[in-house]
Amino acid sequence: MNVTLVTARPIDYLQAEFNHRYGYSVGLHLWQAEGMNFCRCFLETGPGRPSKQDIKRFQEQVAEVVAAFIVKRWEQALLESMLLSQYEGLDDGAVTEICQRARDILDQGENSCLAHQGRGEPITARILEYLQENAWLNIDGFVRFRLQDYLLELDQALEEAVDEFLMEKEYDEFIRLLRYFVEAQQPRVDKVHVILSPGGGFQLYDGENHSLSGDYLEGFIVDMADSDLNYEDLLISALITISPRQVILHAADKGRHHNTISTIKSVFGERLIYCSGCSRCLQPLQKR
Repeated sequence: MNVTLVTARPIDYLQAEFNHRYGYSVGLHLWQAEGMNFCRCFLETGPGRPSKQDIKRFQEQVAEVVAAFIVKRWEQALLESMLLSQYEGLDDGAVTEICQRARDILDQGENSCLAHQGRGEPITARILEYLQENAWLNIDGFVRFRLQDYLLELDQALEEAVDEFLMEKEYDEFIRLLRYFVEAQQPRVDKVHVILSPGGGFQLYDGENHSLSGDYLEGFIVDMADSDLNYEDLLISALITISPRQVILHAADKGRHHNTISTIKSVFGERLIYCSGCSRCLQPLQKR
């Protein structure tokens, strides 16, 4: 009993994986011809004909190794090829990052048929079904013509990864611009106390405990009625307008305001100070 595997890609992984997983229970014969790599796998059972159980297990072993070869060794190249065929102007670093994001999405996505049973198991099942009727497997052709759903999964994950990558780049550029505005203008006050409430609102006070809402927020609040501004946008806009030397943040539940706090930190850097606990921090909790 033997199965011949054919691929244009290097097959060192196939050889190493067979030896690592199954030792000498699977014999191998490797050669090259006309730019293709061949790997003939033998079922080593000793004298006599192999049983149906032996044959079934041998086919399972071959299917498992080929599936691992596709997912662990070929998938990155597939993603890179698909990415470069759809998008221009990406440097090597961007290509690597986007493809890794796509693989993370495939590993973690709840809607992925590849994630429910493990990344390679559905592919193993498809290969095993094929080997029950065939003793010759062109891996490249099998992926291209028999794993269309897998390629679709890759394409969808890649599209999501590109969207995430571009959004983060846009966000980083936006933050860089805001930092420039803050650093370029003179501070209007020394300190601003920012009190974040559990409901998503906020209050601003200066160092003398005077409310700043009326001075800096009135015009922004009017604009919110006719725009997509949310309270986080409103807060950041007000702080940039005030451009204080110090921003003292009061939030009893920092996890609830993670995104807002992260943005303030990115824009104001060392100007941001976290209050360790005071009456301002506790006040929003008392109003629940």
